[in-house]
Amino acid sequence: MMRSSVLIRRMINTDYEGLVCLWKKFAGNTMTGADSPEGFRGFLGKNGGFCFVAFVNDRIVGSVMAGHDSRRGYIYHLAVDEFLQGKGTGTALMSATESALRNAGIEKAHLFIYSDNMAIRFYEKTGWHRRHDIEVMSKVLIGEQYLGTRTEE
Repeated sequence: MMRSSVLIRRMINTDYEGLVCLWKKFAGNTMTGADSPEGFRGFLGKNGGFCFVAFVNDRIVGSVMAGHDSRRGYIYHLAVDEFLQGKGTGTALMSATESALRNAGIEKAHLFIYSDNMAIRFYEKTGWHRRHDIEVMSKVLIGEQYLGTRTEE
């Protein structure tokens, strides 16, 4: 499939169901309560200018969500349908969200990824680097269960 047939636009609330279908295809993706319809709408309400979706023939084939805290950007849910991987869709999505963050004055962005996720190679090829000087700690403040397939270890 040619890249020219992929349309990328800003994410909107009505994309939710198609996005969930896409995200559930990836074993390396975890969905939490923040990914509920209400959480999704709330995130887009605050960060919609940094979230993008890719379409082919009115079907969602890719996504990236991002937001910021006025100092650092954070990337979430980069996903590209298997048939489009390696054809520039992920790079185009990341370019759109990185440009939007840069235009908002965000100097640096972070993303969190499972250490066994195959997408690490993609991120490294697009200029991201692994940090070896920090550790990530998490605490669930609301709710306890994950909505996706992977659970916290």
